[in-house]
Amino acid sequence: MSKRENEWMDFAVDVADHIEKYTVPQYGDMPDDQASGFSVDDIKNNMSRYINRMGRNARGDAEALRDCYKLAHYACMAAAKIRGEQS
Repeated sequence: MSKRENEWMDFAVDVADHIEKYTVPQYGDMPDDQASGFSVDDIKNNMSRYINRMGRNARGDAEALRDCYKLAHYACMAAAKIRGEQS
């Protein structure tokens, strides 16, 4: 496994943990959560919000890292929609 793949795998575990411990308890799980009804454009708009927040240290490093997890989760949802796995 390459170092980049290993780095990704560690990050993916952190994203999965974020989804299970933060996102699902707060917003519910698919197909009953609000995000399940999002279009790819809706998802891109949400991603833009988190991208635009990056680099603003007012919220601290922990929140900046959480924003990275949110971006990865949104990217996954967009990919699933584009692949036709979610309507």
